[in-house]
Amino acid sequence: MITILRSFLRSLVRSRALTLIQLAGVACGVAAVVGMSLASNTALDSFSKAVEFIQGRSTHTLTQPVGPMDESVLTRLMNDPGVDAFAPVIDRRLGLSDGSSVRVLGLDIFLDKEIRPELVFPSEPSTGRGKGDHLDFLLKKETVILERRLARSLDAVPGDRLVTDTGILTILGTFTHPAAEPLILMDMANAQEHFDARGLIDRVDLILKNPEAFATIWESQGYQVTSQGERQTVFQDMLRAFRLNLEALSLLALMVGVFLVYNTSMFSVISRRKIVGTLRSLGATRREIMTAVTFEIALLGLLGGIAGGVLGFMLARLLTGIVGDTISRLYFFLRPLPPHWSWYIPTAGAVLGLLASVLGGAFPLFQVTRENPVKALQGRVPEISQERYARWTAVAGLALTVASTLILSFSDSILTGYVGAFGVILGLSFMCGMLLIILAPAWKAVLRIAAGPMGSLAAGNVRRSLSRTAVAVAAFGIALSLLVGLGSMIGSFRQSLVWWMEGQIRADLYIQAPTGGRIPLDLYQDLARLPGVGGVDPYRNVTLPYRGSIIRVVGIDPEVLGRYVKFAWYEGDDSAWKDVENGGVIVSESFYRRFGLGRGNEVTLVGAAGDGSLGIAGIFYDYTTEHGLVMMSRDRFLHLFKDPSIDTLSVFLEPDGTRPPLTKEKVRDLARGAGLNVTDRVGFKERILSIFDATFTITQSMRALAVLVAFFGITGALLTLFMERRKEFGIYRALGLTGREVALMTLLEGLGMGFAGFILSAVAGTMITFILIRVINVQSFNWTIFYHFSAIPYLTAAVIALSAGAGAALYPMIRVVRTYPRLQIREE
Repeated sequence: MITILRSFLRSLVRSRALTLIQLAGVACGVAAVVGMSLASNTALDSFSKAVEFIQGRSTHTLTQPVGPMDESVLTRLMNDPGVDAFAPVIDRRLGLSDGSSVRVLGLDIFLDKEIRPELVFPSEPSTGRGKGDHLDFLLKKETVILERRLARSLDAVPGDRLVTDTGILTILGTFTHPAAEPLILMDMANAQEHFDARGLIDRVDLILKNPEAFATIWESQGYQVTSQGERQTVFQDMLRAFRLNLEALSLLALMVGVFLVYNTSMFSVISRRKIVGTLRSLGATRREIMTAVTFEIALLGLLGGIAGGVLGFMLARLLTGIVGDTISRLYFFLRPLPPHWSWYIPTAGAVLGLLASVLGGAFPLFQVTRENPVKALQGRVPEISQERYARWTAVAGLALTVASTLILSFSDSILTGYVGAFGVILGLSFMCGMLLIILAPAWKAVLRIAAGPMGSLAAGNVRRSLSRTAVAVAAFGIALSLLVGLGSMIGSFRQSLVWWMEGQIRADLYIQAPTGGRIPLDLYQDLARLPGVGGVDPYRNVTLPYRGSIIRVVGIDPEVLGRYVKFAWYEGDDSAWKDVENGGVIVSESFYRRFGLGRGNEVTLVGAAGDGSLGIAGIFYDYTTEHGLVMMSRDRFLHLFKDPSIDTLSVFLEPDGTRPPLTKEKVRDLARGAGLNVTDRVGFKERILSIFDATFTITQSMRALAVLVAFFGITGALLTLFMERRKEFGIYRALGLTGREVALMTLLEGLGMGFAGFILSAVAGTMITFILIRVINVQSFNWTIFYHFSAIPYLTAAVIALSAGAGAALYPMIRVVRTYPRLQIREE
């Protein structure tokens, strides 16, 4: 047994090139899974830790339904016997000079010591946090304390000045934040002064003795009492769709990775056919052969898995920042800490590589050990049985695809949607062998015209080696199908967004306050009276809890929007604006899909003056939030929530020929005089599209990784074919072929496999596109994406397929040219 095992291990050393490619294939497959999973889990865990850290020891939070509340509420809380401790908070955003924004907490350090003692009075000494600095923090205006990582990223030290959109602040010191959120601390009074919120607070964090009795009293007076468990649920719901899609990308990485590891293990077993034949002829038993080969592929899986775990960790450090940036742009500002090294990472990689390798090698190992030793010694033989096997596999793949399509047709949950999607992908991959058989005659005719006899030989070799080529092409084609499917989906989504913006983004100028600032109400009135201005829409967007989740509620001027914008209606028409003027609402498609409330129903919202039941007049297409949006008139909004704040002023100018000259310039001057930012229509649309493009950065990374993973599959297939065909090359030499001609044949084989991979990717990618658009997207984000055909993903896939096929053939071609003169015909 030891002798047999040594013979197999020596073959690993002798075939160093194939061994390295096999190890690289396993490592890349494992790295794709470990990197994506580790990055997504790290970023999402950082989000949860940031929320928990800010909550501290508080059990509940007291807020107004919308906007800040009067600080006089603190006196009442002080005398409430149900309150064990409380701490008021100013919670705002602050824009920095580099264009980024950061969270600012205004705290009362005396009241806050019961809620967040580790934040206000940390046990770990913090730079510049002596007694004198505590006094300066309380007494000096515009002084702040920075989270340590934030200070390091800004290259700031105590005593430096911090330039922000709303003024210059003095840095007193730094503190350590165990979570991943950049944070700035200010004294409560200083924060109220800085953010022009004198006498106001955003919320009160509470530790309650009797939560039920407290909530009954305060909610009857128009306040909201939310437990920290409910807040955590809301935050988790905010990221629900994003988390699901990260998990889906991780599963896609797993699928492509397992394909590659399976591919690699299969080649490892098949490349040992001659050794198996020799050992069987010398008396080795099937059990001994099976044990030795299993040990070899397990060793490859184990070593490749460990390397893949290390590579996955390095990849995760890159992807974590990308995931954090995406979360910051869409939901919550986050700079997640990179994942920490743990020996669990290479261990998990080793287990994944080992399991996938043994699974991948099981069936070919069974075939090799059962094979007649004489046939095994003959080397590669025509695989007539493989065509029969490919046909049965294609039938099974067709059945799986049909069953998965039926699951998708009746799918009503994201889970069944993903199950159906993966079933379709797996079923199409089973048809790859049949695809090669179908394409062979046409490909042979093309190559015969292009390269003569070498072309015919190349096409025949790909077909006769289905056990090697089919799995390699399947792995490559599925990886490319992700590129086609995700690319087509993203392109369709982008075009749908452009279509939506053409109808809704029609103002000439958009005025917004800098981060942490506010729009003066008198500016709104001045602009509305300015000659040449046709209308001004005072847009206000707030987040409200609704049915255990969150929604967006928007206040607008329906008369202005009715005249200037062109909403795309899912249900209803422009007559809905009259209903909105009369106190009704319109809702987004995502709201309708989530809560089942449409035209003719009523939505009940909790406001400062109690509950308000609002009739729904129409449903419109919207891509601003997947959580659902309710739009009402500003008058109705003020009546319900008593919040006059404005987020954006959309200024619609009269036509050029009818308005006074320089009207646009006057609007800009008035806005900039109030310290506000002004963006024209084109710039506003470009900013939306830039956020959209940045959102899919992680998806682009996943597509590139999938292609790299599959590249090793084709390389391993071609190198294995080269090693098995030494006898054939000797025959070619006897027939007078040169090394260059055989190298050309190898190149054409690589191109043929690349072309077959592209055909598979085009079919599978198109199906994936419609699954993503019609099923996964609707169930994840509750909105409609309209399909827009683009040739770019298909052309990109074709170029990558042919380039990868040629690139994968490069090393085998070099080996052919170098060793071809030494190849001989050997008879057994």
